[in-house]
Amino acid sequence: MNLLNFSKKRSTLSVVIIAKDEEARIAECLRSVDFADEVIVADTGSHDATPRICTALGARVEHIPFTGYGSSKQRAIGFASSEWILSLDADERVTPELRAEIEDVLTKRFPRDGYAIPRLTWLWGKAITHGGWYPDRLLRLFQHGKGNFTTSPIHERVVINGKMGHLKSPIHHKTDDTFQHYLAKLNHFSTLSAQQLAGNSSKKVGVWQGLSRALLIFVKMYIVKSGWRDGIHGGLLAGSSAYSTFLKYTKAAMIREGNKGIFLASTLKEEKQ
Repeated sequence: MNLLNFSKKRSTLSVVIIAKDEEARIAECLRSVDFADEVIVADTGSHDATPRICTALGARVEHIPFTGYGSSKQRAIGFASSEWILSLDADERVTPELRAEIEDVLTKRFPRDGYAIPRLTWLWGKAITHGGWYPDRLLRLFQHGKGNFTTSPIHERVVINGKMGHLKSPIHHKTDDTFQHYLAKLNHFSTLSAQQLAGNSSKKVGVWQGLSRALLIFVKMYIVKSGWRDGIHGGLLAGSSAYSTFLKYTKAAMIREGNKGIFLASTLKEEKQ
């Protein structure tokens, strides 16, 4: 046999998604990955039609408790049976261009162990291309057994045991449609971040730290990273990110003073993927 003419058989692909109460967005996500060999949705307690929609579109639904973003995603990839795993969120979509790149990886004779993919976020109907938000490269495609999620309850990431490559086409991240919903989500995530920060005794927390770091965030995003090029969207994003940073440091200070319950109760109530 001429090895130079050898064509490798296509490897199999599992798409894994964690979701809760995502009936408005999950169908578009699932349709964008209809080329996968299996799609697994790990539902963490939906009260809406999310599981039914997923089943109707051919996905396998597994019910798991939400134990934090990192640990929940790690448990979810354990249901996959394919040679490759693509991890997505319910508000993310695979474009035809990205699909073609993924299919190419699946037919490579000597692929990398994992691939980072840029992510293009859409906020309030506009693609955000400045302010440090693009390209937001995330390792999402990896060989089964070569990648694991960190156990962080927020800002989780995949760690690869091997060599990493890069794809060019972005995942489209269709997140908040309204500014009000975005602010509510920032408040939720700032509580999770504050809990982590409060537990790090080497970090100073308080109003001054919150104000100074918030100012730095705004200057970095709006001026240094050219967030102003995204117009009013860039201004709102830089301002709200600064606000979230201020909340994180002041909440952490209150948690250290024994007021953890003030924030924890609302976080558990509003917890949502």
